[in-house]
Amino acid sequence: MIESSINSTEEDDLSGVSGWMYADLLIGLMVIFLATITFVPSSSVFAEKGSLATGKSYFYTYSRVVQDKPLSILVENGQLPNLVDLFKNFKSENGIAPDATVAYVQIVGSYKLNLETQQDGVSRALSLSQKLERDFHDLFGSASTTFNTTTSIPSNQAVIRVLFAEVISVGKE
Repeated sequence: MIESSINSTEEDDLSGVSGWMYADLLIGLMVIFLATITFVPSSSVFAEKGSLATGKSYFYTYSRVVQDKPLSILVENGQLPNLVDLFKNFKSENGIAPDATVAYVQIVGSYKLNLETQQDGVSRALSLSQKLERDFHDLFGSASTTFNTTTSIPSNQAVIRVLFAEVISVGKE
């Protein structure tokens, strides 16, 4: 038997591929268009007001932590001062809104370096935290609390560092 080999010199037809390339181009342009489009709300959205439980109407509210004005309180032998009056005076003296709430509390317990362990300082801080929660739940109920220790103050003292958060309202009343 004689085998014959047929060599085809037929070139590929690229017209079918061009259709797919055109479709890919359209998809790419659609993605770019959708990525750059901005939605502008109609003016009627700004005319409507949200209502809060306080009876005041705002479009949006958020809390801003006043980080540049912390209040540091030195507590000796676990004796807490009148925190309600102290907070009220501190807010008025530093220009913080009267309705600002406690957002962050850092309690630093102390211990004697060579006589006690760091755990003793943590225990003092934790004990003070429990006392604050029990006696001043309304002030510290929603605050974030952290503990730390130090040897730079006497072991019968602790420091409470407080940061306040102001409620900011944006919109029409």
